[in-house]
Amino acid sequence: MQTDNSEVNLDGTELQKQLASASPEEREAILRETVRAQLAGILSPTVIEDDSNFLENGLTSLTALELTRNLMTLTDVEIPLVAILEYPTPAALGNYLAEAYAAVASGEAAAAGSTTE
Repeated sequence: MQTDNSEVNLDGTELQKQLASASPEEREAILRETVRAQLAGILSPTVIEDDSNFLENGLTSLTALELTRNLMTLTDVEIPLVAILEYPTPAALGNYLAEAYAAVASGEAAAAGSTTE
């Protein structure tokens, strides 16, 4: 029985530690590489470049859902499925994820600092 590569190593703890300590530029690069790695695992053995279009590389609605789910598990950031179409390359999606991560992280910091209940 063959194991599905996309299900392997979806513990985002280490990735989240890297993202928390990274500069915005480093964070974007880390997330871009994470998108490429997850997409390559789903579409294997396809080689994915930063500017490779997801749909042109064979991403379907089912595999887009899988990619989105994997990235949400790894990053702990909510990603709407439409983001795959709006940001159709690893570079574009990595940039979007970096911005979304920063927004979530700053929101968590603000929420932690304001406990007025």
